[in-house]
Amino acid sequence: MRRLKAVFFDLDDTLVLTEDCDRAAFACVAQLAEELLPGCNGRRLVNEWRPLFYASPWCPEGKHFRFGEGVEPMVAALQQRGLQTVVITNGHATVQRQKLEACAAGRLFRHILVGGEEVACGGHEKPHPSIFHKACSLAGCLPEEAVHVGDSLVADVNGALRAGLAAAVWINRNGERPVPTGLRPAAILSSVLELPSALEQLQLLPQQEA
Repeated sequence: MRRLKAVFFDLDDTLVLTEDCDRAAFACVAQLAEELLPGCNGRRLVNEWRPLFYASPWCPEGKHFRFGEGVEPMVAALQQRGLQTVVITNGHATVQRQKLEACAAGRLFRHILVGGEEVACGGHEKPHPSIFHKACSLAGCLPEEAVHVGDSLVADVNGALRAGLAAAVWINRNGERPVPTGLRPAAILSSVLELPSALEQLQLLPQQEA
């Protein structure tokens, strides 16, 4: 196996706990509805209107949309080991760019790929190999010199392995069972903060210079 040169990260529910942000936002909507509409059941209203909320233009609430605690120093530590880091996120270009701006991702990551932008230019989102290969080009590495980390077995794990990456790491926060696809993650973590230790165990992490 070639020396590891790059780590690619998914955004939602990998670097940022999007489910927690959604939960906080819906709780605020429910509370506001009950304050403004006497007799209104805020939770029921949110559940009934949830599909419309997701379909509407999204504006991130900066107070809640942040990198998970410990994410920034973890990524910085990988960078200090000489690894290139790239974000590869699927989704609508405007929505994802708003999220990235809200968590100041550009200060931590030099390269960010948004699936919606790739599609608009005739490319593809994850799990298509092309977006992973583009990340490799940005990082200056071959596919077999990169690892991808994400919470989706289909988009992240299967996509990365089919693109020929050295390994794929699955963030499995909810304890779900892996789908029997024939492709298996090299490691299954409950948090992205466990990544450096996992890379050490897989003997993928570059040695620190003395």
